[in-house]
Amino acid sequence: MERTTMKKALTNRNIQMIALGGAIGTGLFLGSAKAIRLAGPAVLLTYFICRIAIYSLMHAMGDLFLTNSDFQSIGNFIHYYLGDRWAFFVNWTYWLCWMAAGLTELTAIGLYIRFWFPDSSPLLSGILVLSVLVVVNIVAVRWFGELESFFSTIKIFGIFLFILLGIGISIWHFQTPHIGVKENFGTIHSFFPFGLTGIATSFPMVLFSFDGVEMIGLTVGETSDPQENLKKAIKCLPARILFFYIGTIVAILLVVPWQNLDLKESPLVTMLQMVHWRKGAGMINFIILVASLSSTNSAIYSTSRILYNTAKEKNLSKWFLFISSRSVPLHGILFTGGMFLLGLCLHFFVADSRMLFQLLAGMTTVCFLFVWSSILCAHLKLPINLLQKNRDKVTFLFFLMVGLSLFFESATRMIPLISLGWFIGLNLMYRKIHVSHKKEMSVEQK
Repeated sequence: MERTTMKKALTNRNIQMIALGGAIGTGLFLGSAKAIRLAGPAVLLTYFICRIAIYSLMHAMGDLFLTNSDFQSIGNFIHYYLGDRWAFFVNWTYWLCWMAAGLTELTAIGLYIRFWFPDSSPLLSGILVLSVLVVVNIVAVRWFGELESFFSTIKIFGIFLFILLGIGISIWHFQTPHIGVKENFGTIHSFFPFGLTGIATSFPMVLFSFDGVEMIGLTVGETSDPQENLKKAIKCLPARILFFYIGTIVAILLVVPWQNLDLKESPLVTMLQMVHWRKGAGMINFIILVASLSSTNSAIYSTSRILYNTAKEKNLSKWFLFISSRSVPLHGILFTGGMFLLGLCLHFFVADSRMLFQLLAGMTTVCFLFVWSSILCAHLKLPINLLQKNRDKVTFLFFLMVGLSLFFESATRMIPLISLGWFIGLNLMYRKIHVSHKKEMSVEQK
């Protein structure tokens, strides 16, 4: 007999590490260089503002899950409060979010590996990593949870180490003429080199860094005691992420003048190469590589669960409901792996991996903004107080403004228009499925 339910094997430690694994990845370790180049040291304000918005989002999502124990995914409460069509849009857009995020990570992995093997192919690196992680996800959800916890532990240890190194290097080399602490924080103009415009244009890349914080919503169906564990995770996660992000960016800016950041590599590696510590740069690059492996692992998990939940809502073939003997959605994982493989073929059409990374990051941000805004809209349907309603509305307006800011950057100007085409296509797809369901129901009634 086929299984159609998944085992509740994830603990509070697992879901917090999974969420950290999804949120602390390429956006911090590679995308932060682009964000700093856009805003200068003032990017610290961008991260702080984005953290406030993310806290509001997490609070809203927690309220929605805790009000009804039947909600097993984000799509469940979107369907309940905003209707079937909106849930259809959110499920498929969230799937696209993680597809784009996963491809971004796989692309970044190719860039990181070039630190040791300059002539290596990003395509072959991505295929090798993808194959290993698909096998891990097929074996068992507990293996996924433990591997993600292991990856996140290395990542967190690496960030702590890096922050201490940044402080130590800035003190040891303080008398050096071009040390970051003097160049970046010496005057108001050096802190705000591009004024408010720079801060505005850096928001999409900074928010891209936070993509994945809502991922704990996908673990509800596989979490033991979800009400208690979800509450703990949502309470702790935003503060921990802010510490890691702000601490890392401060460490970079204490050592490296923002103008010297190289978009070809992680700013963490640039920092250690500036003080000619090649071995240290290699160690940090390894930790960053593990971080991207972690985020790719999360992307495979997320996309397969989104397909499973969409099929449960009868907006996708029952084929995706198949649960293996190891209690994982096997068909969803295999389909996800195949789609990632096709996505990796973009390397044949975009020669510059850095350009591909930026395009994928922009697309990911737009999709996540839609999903996050939908969560806020659903939260407004709850009987909440005026303060919470105003907070949701302000956060929604902030997400809208970030989406519009993509028009300011030439590399991302077309992304909102591409996203519009995506939603038009989804609407046509929904109407076709809805008509087919009506015909099936009428045949059954006859």
